[in-house]
Amino acid sequence: MSLLVAGLVLFTAVHLIPSAPRLRVALVERLGEKPYRGVFSAVALLALATVVWGYSRSPLEGVYVPPAWGHQVSMVLVPIALVLFAAANMPTRIRALVRHPMLLGLLLWAFAHLLANGELRSVVLFGGFALFAVVEIVSAVARGKVPPTEPVPRITMDIAAVVGGLTVAGLLAGLHGVLFGVPVM
Repeated sequence: MSLLVAGLVLFTAVHLIPSAPRLRVALVERLGEKPYRGVFSAVALLALATVVWGYSRSPLEGVYVPPAWGHQVSMVLVPIALVLFAAANMPTRIRALVRHPMLLGLLLWAFAHLLANGELRSVVLFGGFALFAVVEIVSAVARGKVPPTEPVPRITMDIAAVVGGLTVAGLLAGLHGVLFGVPVM
């Protein structure tokens, strides 16, 4: 469990750097923009790998019994989260309407998994990501961060985000057992 927690702490710490503008600017000045992005990406990837490894090695200790309807609700929330992930990285109307689509998608994804899983390792993992998303949303709002003002996006980008998000959701649902050891259905 300590490996899982260490990975989550590292992942959260590296992702909080953009929320601290002075620290980010100092790092970019010291390293340069591209090296900063490279180090940021490498540390984030290392943290994510540590999270996955720590989760796989953590024991299955029950904390609560998920609600009977939790699995069905998660089957709706996860595809919505994945559409939000896609929309966050494209010039979409969804991105223009939802203030922080990536963070909202992460929160929905984590919440969905908390509804379907009640063991300690899942509470730590998904609860940690949910807490991170809430802290980042509050931080972004407090800093006055708003979505970029762009020309009104074409509807085709929204269609691409929805199709892309739902396609990834379908692939993950089908491969969930192989990838994560727990089949969705």
